[in-house]
Amino acid sequence: MVVEQAGDMKKRQRLSTAQASRAYREALRYQQGDTVARDWKKAFRLMSEAAASGHTKAQSTLGSYYDYGVGVRRSRTKALAWYEVAARAGDADAQLNVGLCYRDGIGTQANPRTAVRWFKASAERGTPEALHALGVAYRHGRGVRKAPAIGFELVKRAAAAGYAEAQFSMGVCLSRGEGTVVDPRGAFKWFLRAAKQEHDDAAYNVALFYEEGKGVPRNLRSAARWYKAALALGQTDAKAALDRLSRLRPSNGRDQRA
Repeated sequence: MVVEQAGDMKKRQRLSTAQASRAYREALRYQQGDTVARDWKKAFRLMSEAAASGHTKAQSTLGSYYDYGVGVRRSRTKALAWYEVAARAGDADAQLNVGLCYRDGIGTQANPRTAVRWFKASAERGTPEALHALGVAYRHGRGVRKAPAIGFELVKRAAAAGYAEAQFSMGVCLSRGEGTVVDPRGAFKWFLRAAKQEHDDAAYNVALFYEEGKGVPRNLRSAARWYKAALALGQTDAKAALDRLSRLRPSNGRDQRA
């Protein structure tokens, strides 16, 4: 795949470093509609010129254009090829994306070990998503020997950086005692943090904890509010939970609290 892209590079006139940087910035302007009308095709053309001239961020971004089919016909194979070019040049976002492609078999055959190698490279640069992906790999033993305690610590670092999916995973680990001790209060805290970032499953779990009085005093009114929030975010189990909750009758006409 890289050879194919190298061939594509040769077909384009190589820009100087300064010209490539200008092309990249101009591409972003058309991508974002910044002082110009948004134009994905112009963004793609300019990003391609910058990428072909060795601009690492442009190479990574061009990969995402192919990945999502913006400004160009979607091609997961070409997306991975450009991600790999940028990843080898040290771009942390590209390294994460290469890892995701190999983990999920996108644009290539799935290879968990290769995925872990790229997650590690990106995680070393502090990328929260990579820290989480690597932590999940250790938690479940995918591409690496299973080590829940290591996985928990990696997920914790990603959660502390504000990554909602990692915050949700922290809640799961603490509620199950996975790689750590069982801590319902800690689990609730992390679920709540993720829920406030509109994580649908986290919102559901916040509601469930309120309903059951797990890690937090029981509060059916708060449970109903969070089930509604989860439902609005697309969490499909929340509807049945709201129906179940509506059949409960708080004592003395007030919310039941533990």
